[in-house]
Parts: sequence; C-alpha cells; structure tokens
Amino acid sequence: MYKKVISIAVVLALVFGGGILTAKLLAPDSSQVSTGPRYSTKAVEKGDIVQGVNITGQLNGNWGGSITAPKPEGVTDSNGSPVNVTYTVEEVFVSPNQMIKKGDNLVRLSATNLGDILDDLNDNIQKKQEEIQKKNEETKKMTEDLGKYLNKNITDVSQVNPYEGIVFNAPIRGRLTELNVEEGEVIEKNTLATIVDDSKVKISFKVNTIEYSNLKEGQKVLLQYRRVLEGGGSQTAFDGFYSGVIKKLNSNQVPSTDGITYVHNGTIEADNPGLVQPEMIAAIYTDSNGFPGTVFAYNGTVDAFVNQKKVSLSLSGVSWGEDSNVVATDVYVSENEFVEEGDLLARIAGSDVTKKIEGDISAIKTKQEEALKINEEIGDIYKKIDKVSELTSKLMVTAPADGMVSYVNYDVGATIQASDSSDQWSLQLMDMYNTNEMYIYTRVSDLDVLYIRQDAPVDVTVDALPGEKFEGTVMSFDQYTDRDGKTVYNVQIKVEGREGLRPGMNTNCFVNSGEAFDTLLVPIEAVFEEDGVQKVEVMNENNEPEVVEIETGLMNDKFVEVLSGLEEGQQVVTGSTKDLMPSQSVPENDSLLPSTNQ
Repeated sequence: MYKKVISIAVVLALVFGGGILTAKLLAPDSSQVSTGPRYSTKAVEKGDIVQGVNITGQLNGNWGGSITAPKPEGVTDSNGSPVNVTYTVEEVFVSPNQMIKKGDNLVRLSATNLGDILDDLNDNIQKKQEEIQKKNEETKKMTEDLGKYLNKNITDVSQVNPYEGIVFNAPIRGRLTELNVEEGEVIEKNTLATIVDDSKVKISFKVNTIEYSNLKEGQKVLLQYRRVLEGGGSQTAFDGFYSGVIKKLNSNQVPSTDGITYVHNGTIEADNPGLVQPEMIAAIYTDSNGFPGTVFAYNGTVDAFVNQKKVSLSLSGVSWGEDSNVVATDVYVSENEFVEEGDLLARIAGSDVTKKIEGDISAIKTKQEEALKINEEIGDIYKKIDKVSELTSKLMVTAPADGMVSYVNYDVGATIQASDSSDQWSLQLMDMYNTNEMYIYTRVSDLDVLYIRQDAPVDVTVDALPGEKFEGTVMSFDQYTDRDGKTVYNVQIKVEGREGLRPGMNTNCFVNSGEAFDTLLVPIEAVFEEDGVQKVEVMNENNEPEVVEIETGLMNDKFVEVLSGLEEGQQVVTGSTKDLMPSQSVPENDSLLPSTNQ
C-alpha cells in the first residue's frame, strides 16, 4: 500500500513539472517578445504578366491522306475510248515510319502500254493532217476557179459580193477588135471582147539547112514588109527595113513543100511600125551592122500580133441566149477603142450569175469548215497526247508534303491496274502523316478550363527536344460527362510542324490565356476576397494596415494584375504576425515573416 502511494506521487510530480517546463518554452520571456503585431509588405510595381495553364499531352500526326498511283484521267485512244494502264512498281524509296520531305521520291512506276497509246494518237494526227491538206488543195482549186469566173484574182471568198456580179477589166493594153456586149442586153455568147496589142508582130519563117547553120535564137534580122497582091505577087508595103529577133528556131528539119529539100521552121518577133497586119509577108535579111545582108531563101509570113487576149465569161450550167438571165449591166468601152491594162470593160450581173457565185462560195465555205473541223479533231488529239505525257511525268511519285510514312502497300515488282474510273483505294501506294500540322489531344480540370479559350496561343516543348519551343494554337475544347458523372474537358491543340517533331512524342504545353505589359502588379498572397470583392491591406501614413478594394485583371501563380484601387509604390501587406496561433510569437531578433519594409 505504501509503495503504491509513492508511485502515484512520483507520476503527479513529473506531469506537473513537465507542464511548467513546456509553458516556459512556449511563452518566452517578455523581454524577448515584440509588444505589437509585425507585417511583411511588398511595394506595388509595374511589370509584365502572363496568365495561363500548363498541361501535358502526346503529339498526334495529322493524317495526310493516301498517296496513290496517278489516275489516267482523260487518257483515251484515238477513237476517244478510255484505256486501262498497267503500272509496275520498279522502285520503292521509303519504308514505314520514315520521315519525308515535300518532293522526295517515294515510288517509281512504269507503264509499258503508254508508248503504244502515243503511237496510235500520232498516227491518227498524221492521217488528219493529210485530210486537211487535201481539203485545203480542193479549197484552193475551187477559189481559183471562182476567180476565173469572176475574171479576177481572189484569195478568200470574203472578198466576193455575189450581188455585184462580175467586173471585167482589160487584161492587156491594146485595141478592142471585138466587143460582143451591149449595155442592158442579155449576153448571148461567152466571148465578151478581144483585145489586141499590135505593137509587136509574130512572123513565121523557114530556112534551108545551109542557112540554119549560120543562125541562132536571139539573133537580130532585118525585115522588109510586103503586101500580097490580089492577082498574085507582092509589093513593098513600107519603105525601109525594120528590126526583128529570132525567138525560136527548130533544130529538127522537116521536108519543104516542094518535097525535095529540108527546112527548119522558126519564129521572129518584131516591133510594128504601125500598119503591119496579119497575112502580110516579109523578106528577111541578115543584119550587117544595121544594114541588110544576105536575104533568106524563103519569105516569112505575119501570123498574128504577139500579144492578144480574149475576155470570156465562163459560167458552167448557164444557158446562153434569150432565156438567160445574164445581163451586161454596164459597158464602159466601145469597139476599136484603145484601152490600157486594168481599164474597166463591162459589168455582168443577173440572177443566174448571183446564183452561180453564191453556189461556188457555199461550196468553198463547206470545204473550209470541213478542214476546220478536222483541225479541231487534231487539237483534241494533241490534248490526249498531253494527257499521256502528263501521266508519264507522274510515274515518279513524290511526297506531296512534309510528313511521315505510315505504311507502304506494294513491293517492287507488283502491278497495279488503273483506269479513269479507279478509286483512290485501288490505286493506293501508301499512307502518310502530315507533320506540317500536328495535334495534341488532352484533358484539363474544371479549374484549369477557365484559362482555356479558342485560338489561344500555346508554347509547346517536347521532352525529346530539350531547349526547343514550338508554336501551337487551341483549336477547340468541349466537355462531356463520363460514366461516373464527372465532367470531362477535352482540349485540342494544333502544333506547327518543324524538323524533329514526330507523332507519339510527349509534350508540355503552356496555354496563354492572356498577357499584359507594363501594368501594376502585386504578389498573389496579398490579395484576399470578402463578399465577392477583391481586397488588399496597405500601410497608411501611420504605418498601420488599411483594407483597400481593388479591381483585378490577369493572375498567375505569383502575381495579380491590379486595374484600379492602387498606385505604384504603395506597400501592400503580404503577411502578419496576427496570422500566428495564440500560443505563437516571434522574437524581436527573429521573424517568421519573409521580409519587412517597415
């Protein structure tokens, strides 16, 4: 019993003594404790602030589509029928998961039947060109014939007015020895006029074999013109001798009219002194320095004038005479009148003439249209050749953009059947990701979603590429409720692709929800809220804290932007000893506060 009382007394003594010791430790001596609260403050400063949220996610490639063998669109044979093309894979330059650059060679194909198609098209062009040449020759001939009808040179039917009829001009200078038209009268014969240029005469002659050996073409002779008398014989028509030139001298000898000797025939042209007429005869002499030399054995005969033309109306299918509707509407000359080359003679018109000219023009235009149609067909064939050439240029399949090959569908030696109706899946060579634009699909909390906005800029860093920063943009964000009833927020971020980025890389993203420059800032710990109003404590002139209402802007994990309520340089309270537990205190030479500006 005695021992139990002693044990209890010892326990009570220990508990009481420990309490006194603990009280002394928790309550320092008054000489070491401040008599009032102490404050930690920070000056209101101007600076820059960026508001946002950090999220993570994995890079996903943007599907760049299928890379296919070229579709033979528009490739046809010469008849316009679509053709099938058989491709053979000759070389494959890439493998799955390989990064590629725009323009890189991916697959080389061959198509053996393209050469046969080209040959067929070129042969057809050759045939068409031959048809056009024939049509053009026919058109030219018909135009020339129309020109003969109209008695003038024409190069195009657009130069012809059927209602103007036919205008006849003098083809040479000379005298109208025959005129068979009268103004206002029906044309009864197709020879309208004969024009003779009597300034030169043509004389036929013959020489014996001895004379022939001393003569040559181009040699000058002297002529004495004689008139044939009715009773026989001849007499000199003009005094003197007149010059002429041997134009032709046949080297072949023929029997003379006497049947005994041989002669050579020839032609002499000479100036007409004025009255020389056909059927006169001429004594011919060799020219000896302007004087007559040896006389030829045979006289020459004036056959005709050197230059004479008949003006004729040539209209096939027209009946001449009283029933004809071919009329001389204008006659500008009279018989025996002297005309110059190109002078107007007459104008011929009438319904028969108009109908004939219109028919010829229509036939010519039909030929021209046929040639134009063939030429258009040739143009279409050239377009087909261009399609084949274009297809040939695509047999080396190249990368349409920067990206990454996801898989390859064919090996070397494989064949692919292609036609104008083939879809992309039957021509698919490989798939690729487009790494020029990549995406990050991630989730954020209901607190962080407040910092996400459409089109917000995003700074993206990649674990595999330390030190590099990539530009991104918030493309979209949405929300849904999962099976547990929780709201989930999805965010899609587009990242501008660059060298080194690959699908599957882990990323860290800072979504910039706003930024301000050279604005008032206070530490985030200085701001508190009462009744929905943002407030801070500032030190007044008496060095005492005073509550001030403020309007806040952007906020991050360190600072808050102050839009109104404070001025630069004011001291805001960031901490106070009043926040300590009642049993806590801060010694004068030590402080729980981070700093003090009192």
